[in-house]
Amino acid sequence: MDTKLAALIIDYQKKTDKNDAQMAFESHFSVEKIHDIKAGKSAYTPDEEKRLVQYINDHPSSSN
Repeated sequence: MDTKLAALIIDYQKKTDKNDAQMAFESHFSVEKIHDIKAGKSAYTPDEEKRLVQYINDHPSSSN
């Protein structure tokens, strides 16, 4: 399984100090889905990947 999305989420959360629940709420994904992607336990669709990457790009950390 590709781990690039998991690494992107983890890096984003470190930069923004957001936990899985905060990110899930704001990105309209379930907490379980965010957690499972990060843990490598969940396959995700290209659309889900696109939506998460778009969310991260639209909500940059304050240090960017």
